[in-house]
Amino acid sequence: MNKLQNIVYISGSGRSGSTLLERIIHSSKGVSALGEFHCLWRLDEADITCSCATPFKTDSFWQSILKNADIDATALAELRALENRVCRTAFIASHQFNIESLRNSPEVQRFLAIQFRIFEAVADASGSAILVDSSKAGPRAWLMACHPMVRIIHLYRDPADVILSWRSAKFDPGMGQEMKRMSVAAAATDWWKVEYLAQRLGKATPVSRIDYGGLCSSPESTLERIFAKLSLTTEPIPAWIDANSVLSKDNYHSLNGNPDRFDKGPIHISKREADWSKVGSAEQFSIKAVAKILRLALPVNPTS
Repeated sequence: MNKLQNIVYISGSGRSGSTLLERIIHSSKGVSALGEFHCLWRLDEADITCSCATPFKTDSFWQSILKNADIDATALAELRALENRVCRTAFIASHQFNIESLRNSPEVQRFLAIQFRIFEAVADASGSAILVDSSKAGPRAWLMACHPMVRIIHLYRDPADVILSWRSAKFDPGMGQEMKRMSVAAAATDWWKVEYLAQRLGKATPVSRIDYGGLCSSPESTLERIFAKLSLTTEPIPAWIDANSVLSKDNYHSLNGNPDRFDKGPIHISKREADWSKVGSAEQFSIKAVAKILRLALPVNPTS
């Protein structure tokens, strides 16, 4: 029996807090978070470690999902090839940023159809009616929005905090090494592209925006407001312990994301303040100047 009711897609720049958000939502009964789902076909299986700490190629949960969804190496290669063609800003622009036009594209339909075989297998195996995909990519948000089951959350974080986070060292136990550090220019470009596409998408279809700072300061009220706007078939209820923490839930099989996905025990919600001591004075000046330009170029009300 097919249990799937909704996919919640989290859009946002890297280092925006998407892993924290998906873990909070995952704590709800009837919800399963998948992490950065697009890594399933973007990465070699040897480079994926499930959040249960099992390498992907020997992970019983994911190998069972692929078998039940009839997904093999050929299907993953097709997803990779389709993404290279359709999950691009240029492709979205070629359709005049029009959801209906994208929805009618045979390639977009095929791209989504293969993925939904996997989503449905996860829903059946986990008993979850709602799945969370925190791939974050802006073009992917547009394609996911073409499906009636999908609801979009855009997670906003100030560009200075995002860029500084990309310039700071962070160890990933899944990879056994430090995460890749983007240059200031690359991090700024990534932030701008995702924010620009999210603003354009919000003019074409409902997008519920969350400010990272607001989420951390008032998590329960922020999520109550967002869930009400999403019009989900069943509203998630996170397992709140107190005003700033939730009880983590088993059966968490995130494919990729922030190393926090490996943490066990209660999830404590607090804003990670920017630590400017991690970069030199010249780089501090560069980050702050670039962030100011980005705010002026894309002014937003983060909670709109």
